Amino acid sequence: MTRPTRMVVFAACALVCATVSAQSADGKLPMYPHARNMNDMPASAVTAGVPLVLETADSVHAIDTWYASNAPKSCARSTQSGGVKYACPGGNIMIYEHGGKSQVALIPAFGHPSGR
Repeated sequence: MTRPTRMVVFAACALVCATVSAQSADGKLPMYPHARNMNDMPASAVTAGVPLVLETADSVHAIDTWYASNAPKSCARSTQSGGVKYACPGGNIMIYEHGGKSQVALIPAFGHPSGR
């Protein structure tokens, strides 16, 4: 890889990292990257107050591990029958098994400043 190409890749990575960090810092709920959106609506719908469900073949444990590293530090983690819940200032993240796959429900908090 040439030096200019490396710089472009580095800049793109820095932008993505800054965006993910900013999402966590402003109360938005991070989306698990290895899942498909089951609602056929844009991810921005969550910031507008619309719940969103993601589905993946990954295990609940793998998803939980990702959220343990990527959810805002202000989120409180708890386990519930067969699943995991992260209660965050911006809403709740529910991780559970359904139909042989895992689902992640992103449920925005009502009255949250970023909701509309």
